Amino acid sequence: MNKLWMIYALLLMGTAANAQHYKNIKKDSIALKTDTSVNRLNEVKINSRYYKKYKLDKSSNSLKVKTPLLQLPQNIQEIDQSIIMDQQAININESITRNVSGAMRNNTADFYGPFIFMRGAAINTLRNGVDLSMIYYGPAPEDAAIIDRLEFIKGPAGFVNSIGDPAGSFNVVTKQPAGVSSNNISFTAGSFDLYRITADLEGHFGAANKWQYRLNAVGQKAESFQKFAFNDKVLVDPVIKYNINAHSFISAEYLYQKQRFEQYLLTVFSPGGFASLPKDFSIADPNKKPVNSAENNAFLTYHNQFSKHWDFTAKATFAQDNLDGNYFFVSSYNKNTPSLLPRRVTYERFRTNVYSFQGFLNGEFKTGSITHKVLGGFDFNKKNLLAYSGYNDKTANPALYNLDVNNPVYGITFDPNERTGSLADIATNKSSIEYYAGYVQDELNMLNDKLRLTVAARLTGSKSSVAIPVVSSVSDVVLTPRIGLSYSIRNDLSAYALWDQTYTPQSGISATGGVFEPLRGKNLEAGLKKDWLGGKWNTTVSVYTITRDNIIVTDPSTNLQTQIGQTKSKGIEFDLKGEIVKGLNGVINYAYTDSYISKDTKTAYIGLPSPYRVKHIQNTWLNYKLPFNRIKGFSVSGGYQLQAGRAGRYSQETDLNLAPVFRLDGGIGWSNTRFSVTCIVNNILNRFNYGSAWVTPAPAAVGPVTGLYAYVPYPPREARITLGYHF
Repeated sequence: MNKLWMIYALLLMGTAANAQHYKNIKKDSIALKTDTSVNRLNEVKINSRYYKKYKLDKSSNSLKVKTPLLQLPQNIQEIDQSIIMDQQAININESITRNVSGAMRNNTADFYGPFIFMRGAAINTLRNGVDLSMIYYGPAPEDAAIIDRLEFIKGPAGFVNSIGDPAGSFNVVTKQPAGVSSNNISFTAGSFDLYRITADLEGHFGAANKWQYRLNAVGQKAESFQKFAFNDKVLVDPVIKYNINAHSFISAEYLYQKQRFEQYLLTVFSPGGFASLPKDFSIADPNKKPVNSAENNAFLTYHNQFSKHWDFTAKATFAQDNLDGNYFFVSSYNKNTPSLLPRRVTYERFRTNVYSFQGFLNGEFKTGSITHKVLGGFDFNKKNLLAYSGYNDKTANPALYNLDVNNPVYGITFDPNERTGSLADIATNKSSIEYYAGYVQDELNMLNDKLRLTVAARLTGSKSSVAIPVVSSVSDVVLTPRIGLSYSIRNDLSAYALWDQTYTPQSGISATGGVFEPLRGKNLEAGLKKDWLGGKWNTTVSVYTITRDNIIVTDPSTNLQTQIGQTKSKGIEFDLKGEIVKGLNGVINYAYTDSYISKDTKTAYIGLPSPYRVKHIQNTWLNYKLPFNRIKGFSVSGGYQLQAGRAGRYSQETDLNLAPVFRLDGGIGWSNTRFSVTCIVNNILNRFNYGSAWVTPAPAAVGPVTGLYAYVPYPPREARITLGYHF
C-alpha cells in the first residue's frame, strides 16, 4: 500500500481532485422510431467523455409522474450516476447522502440496510419505484455499480409509494438496457486492502434487435481500518428486455448479491468518552466465524404506450434477504471496572421478504382551456419476517467475555451460541405487514400551463400482525388526501406549495405485547425552484413543517419499545446542482432541521430532540474539467461534508456534546474514449469522525449520562485508484 500511496501523492499535487470515465457510446445501427412522444422504448444515451449529468430535469419513469421537476409541487432531488462515479463511492452507504440537503445516515448497522435519515426521521427504501423496505433487516445496501440514479423524495408522496414516513423516501433506479452496444470494465484498489472489479456489458440481438440486455457484475475483497473487519462481495444483475413493438415492451431483471463480513456493526464502546480509543479498536474477535448475507431480487415489468398521451405500466416484484451469523456486543456496564467491556455473543438468523405488485395509468386530456394530467393506479405489498435472535432467547448462553480497553487480548475461546435446525423451528420472531391501495391524481394545468393545481387521494388498507412470540394484529383503512400548487413566475422560475398526508403500518411488539398502531403524518411545505444559465444549473429552496403521530421509540433503560405521542419537524433546505460555469459542475446544499418531541406521556421528554437529529448539514462538491488543449481529458474535484448540532441515539441523553462531522475529500484523473485513470483521497485531514453515538446503559430519565460511550467511527484518511477500459 506504500507504493499505492506514493501514486496518489504524485497525482494529488496538493489539491482535491477526481474524474470520471464516460462511455463512448455507439449509435444503434438499427433505425430508431422518430416519434419519441409515443416511443419511449428507444432512448439512446450519447455522451462525450466530458458530459456530466449533475442536473436532471425529470424524474425517472419509476416515480410515475411526467411533469418536469421545475414545475412539480414536490421537492425531488436527483443524483445521477456521474456524480457517484466522480466521488468514487462503491455503495450507497458511502456518503452518497452528501448530495442531498439534510440527508444523513445512521451507521450503527451498515450491513443491515442504508438507514438514511432526512427531515428528522428515517426514510423508506424504494427500488425502481417499488417499496422494498423490509421488517427490521434489509434490503441490503445497493452497490454503486448497479445504480443509474438516486431519487430523494422529500415529504409524503402518495403518487410514488403508497406508504412511507412523512419525512420522505428514496428511490434507487438500477441500470437498464438502452439499445446500444457498450462494454466497460474497471478495477479499483485502495487503502485497507480494497480490491474490486466491475463489469457493465450492454447490447442487443435477434430479429430487428428487439431483444436488449444489460449485465452488471461485481467482485470485491475489502479489509477495514478496524481490526478484523472485512467485506467480501459477489453481485450479478442481469436485465433482459423484449420490445414487443414500437410502443410496448416487457423486461425482466434479477439481482443476486452475496456478502461475507465480520459483524454487521462497527460500534466501539469506551469508558473514556467518544473517539477516545484508537481508530482501529474493535470489540470483535478474529476467531469469530464470518456473517453470511444473501439477497435475491426479481422485477418483471410490462409497459405499453398505446397512444400519444396514454400509457400503462405493471410491475411484479419479489425480494428476499437472508442473514446468518453472530456478533459481539456490549449492553451492560460495571462502574467498578470501567475499563472492562463485558461482551456478549449473540447469534442471529433472518429471512425477510417482500412481494409487490403495482399497476398504474398515465394520461392527458383537456376540458376547455384546462389540461388534465392524470395518474391512477393500484398497489399491493406484503412483507414477511421469520427470525431467530439470541437476544430474545432465554436459553442462549449469557456468558460475558471481558475485553480490557487498555490491554485488549484477542483470539479467545467463546461459545458462538449458534442454533441449528430449520428457521421455522427456532424462530423467536414471526411477523408480517401487508397493504393494498388505490389512488388517483389530477394535475390541472391552467393559464396557458403557468398554473398547476394537483388534487389527489389515496385509499389504503393495511394489516400488521405478529405470530411469534405472541399473537396480535391491527388493521385499518385510511383515506389520505393531497393538494399541491405550482406557478411558473417565469419559464425558468416556479413557486410551489404542498399539503400532504401519509399513513404507514408499523412492525414490532410494544412493551405490553401488542402490535403498534400505524404511523400517521402530515406535511406542509412551500418552495422556489430556479433554472440558471439556460437550464445548466438549478437551485431549490424549501421550507416545511411535519407532524408525525404514533412514533415508536426504544426505552434505553429497558430496551423495550413504546409509542410516544408526537414529534414535529421543521426546517429550511437549499440545493444547487449543475454546470455553474463551463467545465465546472457542482453540488452545494444546506439544511437546517429542528425535530423534537411535541407530545408524550412523560412531560419531561417534551421538547427533546428526535433521535439522530442534525441541526445543520452543509455539503459542497465541485468537479472541474481542466482546459488543456494539448493534453485533454484531465479533471480535478474536491469537496467537504459538515454536520453540526448533532443529537444521539436516545432523546433522553441531553448532554452528549457530540463533535461536528467534517470531512475533506479530493482527487484527480484522466480519461479518453478507451481508458480512464481516476484516484481520490477521502478524509484528507485524517479527522476522527464518528456517528450514531449514545451511552450504554442510558439513563431512564432526562439528565447527565453515565456509563460506556458508544460510537461508530468513520474511516480515517483513505485513498483509491480506479482503472477503466471501454470497448
